[in-house]
Amino acid sequence: MRNLIAIEFRQSRISFWIALVLIVALQAIPAVAAKSYIENNNKKDAIVGEVQSGEIATVNDMLSTFEGWVSGQPFTFLLLIFGSFAMNWAINSIVKEKDRKTMEFLFAMPHSRTSIYLAKWITTVIQVLIISVSFSGIVLLVGKGTNIMNNPWAVCGVMLAGLLTTLSFMGIGFLLTPWLKTERGALSAGIGIVFAMFLFSVLSSLQEKMNWLSGISLFNLFDAYSISQGNGLSLNAVIVAIVIFLVGSVAGWLKLIRQDL
Repeated sequence: MRNLIAIEFRQSRISFWIALVLIVALQAIPAVAAKSYIENNNKKDAIVGEVQSGEIATVNDMLSTFEGWVSGQPFTFLLLIFGSFAMNWAINSIVKEKDRKTMEFLFAMPHSRTSIYLAKWITTVIQVLIISVSFSGIVLLVGKGTNIMNNPWAVCGVMLAGLLTTLSFMGIGFLLTPWLKTERGALSAGIGIVFAMFLFSVLSSLQEKMNWLSGISLFNLFDAYSISQGNGLSLNAVIVAIVIFLVGSVAGWLKLIRQDL
């Protein structure tokens, strides 16, 4: 098993390091810029001196605290980029062996299909956890270092919501990987699913008639702003995220062990 995991890490090391650097940077840069945005927003509110309602008030509240700022655009960028990488690691886990004509050789080794699948699954989970801990630590350090973070646990909650949503994307990827045959097709499918859900999330906020689209978008699984205000993660959302991840992983495994090579 260790050898299989080591092989997987070597195969995906380039994309892993790219993802790590890119995602950490996309979280660190907005976190560093948060102080100036928050100060400018507070000055603007003091000058205007008016109480606004609705979406405008919500946006102003988000820009008035570090926790709210983290739950805004940085959180959306996190789901978009992190979700895309995780989805494609999962969806390509078996597909790449088919496309590179190494599947027959791989399954001819003295390892069961379950062991091979589990090694790929473990590798992907470890990669996602390492990246998640890295960018979460950076955001917390920046918030602490700039003295603008009031509730570290709320920030941790937002980061955890991002991790759980990313795991949901992974579950979908593992569900699809036994069915696809080429890396190019898998890459297109993975990115397409993530961006389609992002589009559904955007459209659901434009018109009331399109609110139903939010129900099929993982971008709306957690209310990041509510979490940033110290309300914690929704238990139902946590359960849904875990179920999608586990069901997708198990379904992909069941398909693989029954698949005719």
